[in-house]
Amino acid sequence: MKHLSAACLAACLALSPFAAANAAPPSYYPADYSSIVEASKNETGLTVYSNIALFNWDPILAAFKEEYPWIKVEPTDLNANEVFERFYADQGAKTKSADILLSAAPLAWLELLPKDMIEPYKSPEIGHVPDWSVPNPGIYTVSTDPFVIAYNKLMLPQADWPDSMKKIVDVTTSRPAEFNRRLGTYSPTASAFTQAIYWGIISLKGETAFEWFDKIGPMTDTYRTAGPIVEKITSGEYVIGYLVSSQAVLGLFKDPNREKLIGWALPKDGTVVNMRNMAITKSAKSPNSAKLLVDFILSQKGQTAVGKGGLVSYRGDVTDPAAMPGGLSYDRIVSQVGADNVARVTLDPAMMSGLPKIAGRLDAAFQKK
Repeated sequence: MKHLSAACLAACLALSPFAAANAAPPSYYPADYSSIVEASKNETGLTVYSNIALFNWDPILAAFKEEYPWIKVEPTDLNANEVFERFYADQGAKTKSADILLSAAPLAWLELLPKDMIEPYKSPEIGHVPDWSVPNPGIYTVSTDPFVIAYNKLMLPQADWPDSMKKIVDVTTSRPAEFNRRLGTYSPTASAFTQAIYWGIISLKGETAFEWFDKIGPMTDTYRTAGPIVEKITSGEYVIGYLVSSQAVLGLFKDPNREKLIGWALPKDGTVVNMRNMAITKSAKSPNSAKLLVDFILSQKGQTAVGKGGLVSYRGDVTDPAAMPGGLSYDRIVSQVGADNVARVTLDPAMMSGLPKIAGRLDAAFQKK
C-alpha cells in the first residue's frame, strides 16, 4: 500500500470537521476563547429543553458538529410551557437537568427571571446581532417567527384571498353564514405562548384588534396548537386560519401538492413576530459546551442553519436563499409589511400585569366561558 504524501495528508485534514474545529475563532472573539473550547472537551454533552421540532434542529446540529464534533447535543421537543415546567421539576428533585432552555413563551421567561437561575453569559456575538435580540443579560434570540394568515385556495375565491386582518373581517362578515365555525386560530388564554401572540397584536393595534376579534371571534374555533388548524384548512373544513405559526404553515410546503392548495400571507396591518429565546442555566453540567452552542446559534453560520431548519433568522448578513423559509427573514418581514406593522413579542414586564386585564375581553370575543 502506498503511503499518503505529506501534502495529500494535509489536504485531507483540511477537509475534515476536526480541522474546522481547530480553526481560530472570529477576530472579534476574546483572545482566551480557546480555553472555553478546550474545557468543553472534558464535558459530557449538552441537554437542551426546547420547543422546536427535532427536524428544525437537524441543520443546526449538523453545522455545529462541523465546528465541535466532540460535543453531543440532546434536544427535546416540548411545548413552550413544558420547557419551564420540566426544568422546575428537575430543580425540585435535584436531578440532572437542562444546560440550555429554549422556548417561545415570553411570560414564562418573565416568571423565570427573578428566580436567578439563568447564567448571565455575555456572548462575543452581541455586537453582531440587533440590540432588541438580547432582551435580558444571558437571554438571546434564536429566531423571529411570524404569525401568518393561511387559507384554502380552492374554497375561497381569489378576490377574497386575505392579506390583512381587515380583509378577513370584511370577507367573513359580508357572508357570515358561509364562514361560521370555518375559521381557526390559537386560543387567546390557553398558554403563555398563545397569550403572547395576542399581547403582541393588541399592543400594536389597540382597540382596532379588539374590534376585529369581536367580529370574527364568534365564527372561530380555537386551539392550543397550530396542527389541527392547518390540517382542517387543508381538508377544507376551515377556510381561513389567522395568527397561525409560520413554522406550521410553511412546513406544509415540503409537499408541493399542499402548496397548490394552501395560500398564506403576512398580515400587512399587523404581523406578530415571536422571539424564540434561549439561555444557559446556572445549574448547567456542561457550561462551556453550552456557551459554544449559544455563540454558534447567534453567529452568521448558526443563523443560516436556523433558517435552513425552517425558522426565521434575523441577522442581516444571512443571505442564503435556502435559509429563508417562504422567502422570509426578519428584514424581509419588515420590508414587506413595514416596521410600524410589526409587533415583536419581547420580554416586556408590562405583560405580567397587562395580560389579566385583556383576558376577559378576549374570552368574551371568542365566546369562552
